[in-house]
Amino acid sequence: MGCIYNEKVKRSAKPLVGLLIIFGVSLMMVSVLGTRAGLNEEIKSTMDLVLAMFFLLAGYHVIAKTKEVYRYSIIADDLIIHRISGEKSHLVEKVKLSEIQALHNKRPGWNLMRLLRKNYSVNMMKLDCCCECSVEGNRKSFYFSPSPSMLNKISNALEAS
Repeated sequence: MGCIYNEKVKRSAKPLVGLLIIFGVSLMMVSVLGTRAGLNEEIKSTMDLVLAMFFLLAGYHVIAKTKEVYRYSIIADDLIIHRISGEKSHLVEKVKLSEIQALHNKRPGWNLMRLLRKNYSVNMMKLDCCCECSVEGNRKSFYFSPSPSMLNKISNALEAS
């Protein structure tokens, strides 16, 4: 198969900013509960400093995640996913189209931690497309956000093989 196809998708900031707001409010509640518990002023200021550092680290992580762009490519018989952060491009997945077993919207019995690690989608909260494949005898799955055109090309390649 001599097909070449590329597309880029940018991650949505709305769900990540929402999580950051929830995280900030929960840290404020911990601080208020510490005050009501009658903690020593020195302990309270140290706790507030630590909570502020957690919030700043989470904010930096959210900003970094919203600047990520994913490039999905089909080159010959390979589905290739790159994560682009600034000027750096990292290969995150490379799967032969013949190794893909299924493409569907939801994987039954999904694990939240695995979803967070193997999610190359535009929106982390919305599961766009799950790709299940068998690589060297091991089953693996990941989520990504292909366009209908790319899904059509992958489906045609699966039917041809």
